[in-house]
Order: sequence, then structure tokens, then C-alpha cells
Amino acid sequence: MNRKNAKRRPEKNSGAARRNPSKRRVKYDTTPGWLRALKLMLMALVVALIVEGFNQGSLLRLIRYLTQRPVYFVMNWLVVLTSLSLSELIKHRRAMTWTISALWVALGFANYMVCRNRTQPLVSGDLLITREILGMVTIYFSWPQIIAAFVVIMAAIVGLICMFSRSAKCRRVNYAHAVGSVATLVCFTFCLSLLALKFGIIPETFGNRVDAYHDYGFTTCFTYTFGTKGISKPDEYSPEVVEGILEEIEEPQATEAPWGARFDADDDLSRPNIVFIQLESFFDVDTVIGAEFSRDPMPNFHELLEKCPTGELYVPTIGGGTANVEFEVMSGMNMDFFGAGETPYNTIIQEVTCETIADTLRSCGYYCTALHNNTGTFFSRNEDYANLGYDRFVPLEYMLYPTYNKVGWCHDVVLTDEILRVMENSEQRDLIFAITVESHGKYADTYEYTDGDIEILSLPEDAYLAPFQNYINVIPAVDAFVGELLDAFSSYDEPVLVVLYGDHLPALGLTAEMLTTGDLYASRYVIWNNYGAQFEAEDMQAYRLSAELLRQLGVSEGVMTKFHQSYPIDEEGEEYIDKLKTLEYDLLYGEQDAYGERGPYAPTDLQLGTDPIVITSAELEYGRLLVTGDNFTEYSAVISGENVLETVFIDKEHLAVRITADERALLGERICVAQINPDGKELGRTEEFVLD
Repeated sequence: MNRKNAKRRPEKNSGAARRNPSKRRVKYDTTPGWLRALKLMLMALVVALIVEGFNQGSLLRLIRYLTQRPVYFVMNWLVVLTSLSLSELIKHRRAMTWTISALWVALGFANYMVCRNRTQPLVSGDLLITREILGMVTIYFSWPQIIAAFVVIMAAIVGLICMFSRSAKCRRVNYAHAVGSVATLVCFTFCLSLLALKFGIIPETFGNRVDAYHDYGFTTCFTYTFGTKGISKPDEYSPEVVEGILEEIEEPQATEAPWGARFDADDDLSRPNIVFIQLESFFDVDTVIGAEFSRDPMPNFHELLEKCPTGELYVPTIGGGTANVEFEVMSGMNMDFFGAGETPYNTIIQEVTCETIADTLRSCGYYCTALHNNTGTFFSRNEDYANLGYDRFVPLEYMLYPTYNKVGWCHDVVLTDEILRVMENSEQRDLIFAITVESHGKYADTYEYTDGDIEILSLPEDAYLAPFQNYINVIPAVDAFVGELLDAFSSYDEPVLVVLYGDHLPALGLTAEMLTTGDLYASRYVIWNNYGAQFEAEDMQAYRLSAELLRQLGVSEGVMTKFHQSYPIDEEGEEYIDKLKTLEYDLLYGEQDAYGERGPYAPTDLQLGTDPIVITSAELEYGRLLVTGDNFTEYSAVISGENVLETVFIDKEHLAVRITADERALLGERICVAQINPDGKELGRTEEFVLD
């Protein structure tokens, strides 16, 4: 009996072990160290090839890159290998190796998609604008693509989790050996990178990020962007150096007040209203060599090129980066000194004030307003403009009766009335900085002809035909807005000076060889006025534009304005560049000695919207709350306590809320109206109104 039980007991326990997952036999990785190292090197090679294939855009270009620039590929391989070596520090080495490899491949694919849609490659700074990127996902990708991407990501996550739970692991990590090996590889890669920088094999800054990624590889360039943020401290930075730069600034020669045929001396033509119009992805399509169209997509702009002073404005970006072009023009600061792909609006401008043309003109009695027919929180403009010297910001949420194109961007024509409202409501001279959005991408990869469309008759072979076709049928509406605005200014009863320019080339597959300018960073600008003044428009960097315009108006206030005005407009010498970098560093990251005894500017009390939104009455009857007031928009919402009520926009003076019997009990004694953007973020609200 005992012997029978003794024989059966192991069988019973064995079955229990099979049924109990917690007692499942653990798999251990016994791969020899030399073989693991070989596998890591081979895995790094495969990953580097896949990632660089995405970066180069095709197999043929990848082969050309490998044969023409093998040294740079080896450096990319080393970066991947170094990251994979981190797997040696944990027991689940195989799973971690696959995880890191998957991340690199995902980054490579993301870079490929980013380049397709904005030309500029992926940088670490893009991780800081996740909110802005997510807000445009449905514009650049269809719902089937979004769902497919979500499924792939979830499948990858599940696969990696299974790998961590089921794959063989190391029985015991020899940390002394693992840390020593990883540290050695990290030091070797780091020292090799420093030597490459020292001997000029890799440049310290990427003047042209697109070319840099193609020349030096994605993994090297992307990793490099993690170490670049802000402006590096100049070697010889000190209060004495800053003071020396300021002492060398020569006062610009005085200029005579511009002549005006329609105005008299009382109108003070030396201080006209100044309007900057930054046109989204707008460029002169006639600069594309060999391009022909069934009719002119931009007749108003071409007429301005013939009749007004015009020149090339060299901007810091292509395909995207509107906020950085805007920042250069406003501040007079060169974006080349910042980290690769950095957007100051998301970094330093959230921390300190920065002198701009708005500060300069406010000291001359101007009222300064920025307008953008896109959401106010995009690149944190609703917060940053207070640090850039503006008195008022009018984003989309505060604009009356906007309409939208089929992509989803607001039509620019809404800006005409908004700009005129701003000027009519001000008793002072106005500085207006308007940023348009209608011609923003994406330009669809397919095109369907609609009656009245402009057709492409010829185009360079490598340009994106369908996206270009869609682009030239968006631009006429932008051009019409330009014509309408200038027509309104032509009969305006105050002197008005307008500067128009495109912020960057659109992502249409263009190359420098396809353009008459020979430069992807060249954007035409025009100076127009309604009082017959003669202005000059030389080719210049975007960060010189404001100072040069003020020079011609006889204004020489502000650190950056005075500095730029003391040098020829085409100055790009080493001495000038070094001094410019020193001043930029001092004003944003240093001791701010350049401001002198006055000290840095204080943030403004930024007003949102042209006119305040007010509630004048509220009536609750027949199950409906009717709120009456002024300056309501489609983004207005009635709030009671902490509850955002479902609000119907009737017109600028009326909002309606359906109130059920149950909801009436929740309705408090006080309400207010808030402006809420599409992401659900509140920009501002009215004073509370007491219900009867």
C-alpha cells in the first residue's frame, strides 16, 4: 500500500507541475559571451541598414550612401550597437535587444513619414511638441492609416511583453563585466564622436538639417540633437565683452520721413501702422524651373512683385517650422545658434522675456497685436506672446465666423475683418503681426479634377505631381486674401505699411536645382504702403528684416535692432556672427547685461481677442438658457460652476444651452462664458454673471 502510494506520488506531482505555470521550467540563456557580442554586432548592422534605408528614402540611395560614405555609416552602426549593448545590464537580454531594435526602427519609419510631410527630418525637439503633432494627425493621415498604425503599435507592445515573459533570460548578470563592457563601448563611441567634431568630419552645427541627415545618417544626427538645446555659452562671454559689443555699435544715419501723396504732415508718416503678413507655405510658383499652369495661381502677388520693392528672404527652415521663422523676424535672432530643430516657443520663451520688434515699437507708442487663424495654444502662443512684448493676441477661438477648407484649416479671409477691427479699435498706431494657416499641408497624394481647377501643364519630373496640383488650387484663396486686404488698406484713412512674405517652401519634393533662386531657403518678400513712400528691399536673412524696416523708418531702439543696423545688410562675416551669438546668449541665457540699467522687459498683460467677450443678460425659459452678450464665437461655451454646458452658437450676440429638468438642479446661480479650443483647453473666460 505504501509502496503503491510512493510510486503514484511523483506522477501526481509531475502532473501538478505541468498544470501550475508558476512551477514551469525556466529557460536560461547560456550563449557564450563572444557569440552574444557577435549577435549584437549583426543585429546592430541590420537595424542600422533598415533605419538608414528609411532615411535615404530608397534602396538605390541607400546603396549609394554605403558606397560613397562608408565611414559615416560605421558611425551610425556604432551608435546603434552602443544602445543595444545596454541589454547586457539586465537578465532579459534578448527581449531588451529586440525592444531597443524596435524603437530604432520605429524612429526611422517616423522620420521617413515626417520628411514626406514637412521635409525637415525628425529631431529630439519634436518630442516636446507632441500635443501639436497629435492635433494634426487626422489632417496628415486617414483614419484607416491611423487605425492600422495603432494596431501595429499594440501588436508590437504585446509581442515585446510576451518576449519578456517567455524568452530565455540570463541566470545571473555579471555586473562588473557587463558595466565594464558597456562603459568601454560608450566611451569609445563618445570619444570617436568628439574627434569627428574636432577634425570637422562632422560639423558642430547643422546649417541645413535635411542635407546633414542625408550626409551623416539618421542615428548619428538624431542622437546629436539630444545634446543640443538652447544657445551654447560663447568661449569669451563676459559683461565686459557684451559692453564692448554695444560700445562698437554705430548710430545709424538719420532718414527723412517718407513722402506721402494722400496724407499731410499731421499724419506723421515716419510712424505708419505696420502690418506683417506671414503667409503659410507660400512661395512664388513661377520660381519652379519649367513649371507651367493653365492660369496664374497668384495674380495679386505677382502684380505686387512687379510694382513694389521685393527681395529674397532667407528663412531657417523648409516644409515646416512656421514658429521659428516668425521668431526670427520678430526678435532679430538667428535660429542657427539654437539646438537642432529646437522651437524657442516651447523652451526658453516660456521662461524669460525676449526683446522683439513689439517691444521696440511699444516704446514708440504703438499698440502691438498678433493674430493667427489657428488654435491659440499651438506652440503655446497664448502664453509666449506676453514674453514677446505683445499687448493683444487674437487666435482662431476669438475670431468671428471663420470658415474652413476641405483639409480642415481656417480660410485666411477671416483675417481681413479681424485686422481692420484691431486697427479701428485702437487710438494709437498699430503693429500687427498676422500668421496665416489656410495653405498649410497636407497636400493629398491623390488629385481629382474639379471644374475650375488650375491644371499643371508641366513640372520637374521629381516634384510631387499630385500634391503640387492640390497645392496650386489652395494658393488662389490665399492670394485673394492678400488682394482683398491691400484693397481695404488702399482707402484706409491712416498710413499703412505692409510686409508680406512666405514662411517656408511647402513639402512638395522640390530641390534647389528645380528653382530659379537655387536655394530651398529663399522666400520672396514684398513691401507695400498706401502713402507713396519709397522703400528698399534687398536680399537678406529673415532675422535682419525687422531691423532693416525700422532703419528705413528712422527707428533705432532696442539691442538687436541697433546691432543689426550697424552692419551692412549682407554682412555674414565671422566677427558679426560671433557678436550676434554673444548678444543672443546674453539676452536669453546669460546675465542680460545688454539691457543695461533698464533691465529685461517685463511680461505684458496679454489680452486675448480684439474686443472683450461680455454677458449682458441670460434668460431661462422653455427648457433653454439663452445667453445674450457680445463678441461670442463658435468656440464660446457656457460654464456653470465646474460644468461646461453643451452650447449652441447662434451669432456673436447669442448662445443657447438646452437645460433639462435634471440639469436645472445642477445649474448654479452664476454662469460665465469661456473660449475653449478643440483640445478642450480653456483660453479665457468672462466675469461671472448672476442668473435671475
